[in-house]
Amino acid sequence: MKTTIKIFKIFDIPIELDFSFLILIISIYFLAFLELISLELAVLITLIFVTVVIHELAHSYVARRFGVKIEKILLLPIGGIAKMEKIPRVPRQELLISIAGPSTNLIIAATLYGIGSMGISPHAITKFIANFILVNVVLALFNLIPAFPMDGGRILRALLAEKMSYLRSTEVAANLGKFLAILMAMAGIFFNPFLILIALFIYIGAEQEYRLVFISSLLEGVKVSDVMTPDPITLKPSSTVREALETVFKYKHRGYPVTENGELKGIVAFHDLSSADENTPVSEVMTEDVITVNINDDAMIALEKLTSHGIGRLPVMKESKLVGIISKTDLIRTLDIIRRTKT
Repeated sequence: MKTTIKIFKIFDIPIELDFSFLILIISIYFLAFLELISLELAVLITLIFVTVVIHELAHSYVARRFGVKIEKILLLPIGGIAKMEKIPRVPRQELLISIAGPSTNLIIAATLYGIGSMGISPHAITKFIANFILVNVVLALFNLIPAFPMDGGRILRALLAEKMSYLRSTEVAANLGKFLAILMAMAGIFFNPFLILIALFIYIGAEQEYRLVFISSLLEGVKVSDVMTPDPITLKPSSTVREALETVFKYKHRGYPVTENGELKGIVAFHDLSSADENTPVSEVMTEDVITVNINDDAMIALEKLTSHGIGRLPVMKESKLVGIISKTDLIRTLDIIRRTKT
């Protein structure tokens, strides 16, 4: 089920709101309507998320200059995420991408300070500018904390990667991030419980980043062609739901590519079939917008796509033709074999 809503595009990058974020904003303005919080506070909170979008757009702009594909920018109650196809492992590129967000916020703050210091604005506008300056400075400083998943953690890794391996630099940055998270949680016990939530977010982010890079190092040199299942079982667009369900129960897979004359038309999963009439053609229930992977791609690319999109299987393509299928199970099995051979 889709849990986000696209609101607009900037630089051809979709900006999406998570439903939880939408509920948060509506709740904030409802409280302001009831006069339980001030309208100024509601506007300031809105400004924070406007600033977050600008921050993520800065990252995205620089990343695209290095050929990184930006899927979207997603706004969550905890902040924003620029969904990138990958983070470059060239230290200088990661450094420039990571520093772009905080630098943009500081530039905005400095520019607004210059405008405000002229003293030509009415008091209400001056107060608005002051709040926006504060939001940008706080966001920049917070993101410069040297801990994943903040920009400071990536900046630190980029600097360390000039002197040591990418895996080792990630480990050092992740460990520092977890240490800072523990200190922050301890401070939260005595001062502000909200710090504990931030600490948990930092600790989990640091651990996930290290695991991702560790898995990537294990899969280094492994191609999709080495892991995939060739000649997968397929369905036709004209096949009925009943026929598709018979195939599901026979082969025990949860998803099947739909092809016609060797051309991939879509993919259908068990949940698409379970609530449909048994005489309905598969073409009416399949997903046409299929996420695929190329046979010559690194296996890590397949794993990242499977994880980021929350799916279990990917069709493997070669020259626009379906040649195989790769699943999370295939990759986990491969990782287990590699791990066993290295111990």
